[in-house]
Amino acid sequence: MAKNEYQSVKTEGDNELLITAIILIVIGFMSVVSASLPFCINKHLQPFHYVLWHMFWITLGGLGLWFFSKFDYNKLRNFTFSFAFIVIILLLMVKFTPLGVTINGARRWLNLGFQFQPSELSKLAIIMLMGSLFSLKNEAFKSNLPKYLITAGTMIFIVLKQPNLSMTIILLGIIFCMYVCSGKTLKPIAIGFIMLVCLLGMVKTNIIDLSNYIEPFQLERIMNWHNSEPDIENGGYQVFHSLVAISSGGLFGCGYGAGKEKLGWLPESHTDFIFSVIAEELGFVGSLFVILLFLTLLYRGTNIALSCPSKYGQLLAIGITFSITIQAFFNISVATSFLPATGITLPFISYGGSSLAVSMSMIGILLNISKIKLARVAGVNRGKYR
Repeated sequence: MAKNEYQSVKTEGDNELLITAIILIVIGFMSVVSASLPFCINKHLQPFHYVLWHMFWITLGGLGLWFFSKFDYNKLRNFTFSFAFIVIILLLMVKFTPLGVTINGARRWLNLGFQFQPSELSKLAIIMLMGSLFSLKNEAFKSNLPKYLITAGTMIFIVLKQPNLSMTIILLGIIFCMYVCSGKTLKPIAIGFIMLVCLLGMVKTNIIDLSNYIEPFQLERIMNWHNSEPDIENGGYQVFHSLVAISSGGLFGCGYGAGKEKLGWLPESHTDFIFSVIAEELGFVGSLFVILLFLTLLYRGTNIALSCPSKYGQLLAIGITFSITIQAFFNISVATSFLPATGITLPFISYGGSSLAVSMSMIGILLNISKIKLARVAGVNRGKYR
């Protein structure tokens, strides 16, 4: 195909992506209302405490979405290291200052008058770092590799020590996905895969004792997941009641607001296990609809990446799309006991202000990337860009 058959075209942006995100946000708001009211009553809080805060974060995220949809994504490259350093400073403040907040054995939140999780910002920081790095060619890539890897490695190490193993896996997954899609040599990936297989083999044969490297509560979750049935007495309480909620939903659910597990049996029903509440109240049909929305987001994000004329824009789109969808996959997998329990929220849906605001801002970046795309000249003349 001759190169001159394609050219860059300015469009209005991907409306399907925006509509998908808005529907997810609306479902999230309704789910937080349903799940948080009993939780607030049990904790002797004002009934709409979490609902009001969720509205605040939706507003803040909406401003981020609007701003980044208008802000030229190419200019983000100029702020790559300054933004990464800000995130590292915030992560260090969590770890080493009184502003850091510890919940359930993990020190991940920063108290700034409201609780904020800087590790959520690390996703965007890693995407910007790897987008800038992997879009470089040949000698420029090799000469800049150390400073990018040191910056990213420092950020990931601090997140791991919070401890936040699940977010660490997501950050490493983002790097892996963006590297593979960048078209670089796959030799480091092959070497890393061999090392991972060897590591898993040593863990399986007890040559390496996991208890020396991860926190006791993380090991308990892994061992409980490894069992055929959740052990309610030893870390399996959440997963057990999550499965009860999901199985109770049936095909169409018990009706919005009528779920019973959220009344005190299912912990973190408005955050980590909100998908279980959706499954109980809206049933298989409602759960499938949510999953299809995330698959639509995956499709639209991939389409934006493939249509973008800029290598940097392609990598940003890939990183953002992967970040949101893999987090959704992890959350739903935990709720259904496909993966061990983690502290990962469901994007756009769970109560979790920093996650919601960052996810909405990343959608804004995706929308901005979608405004400039490659199109066939013949298609341009007909006004068809997609």
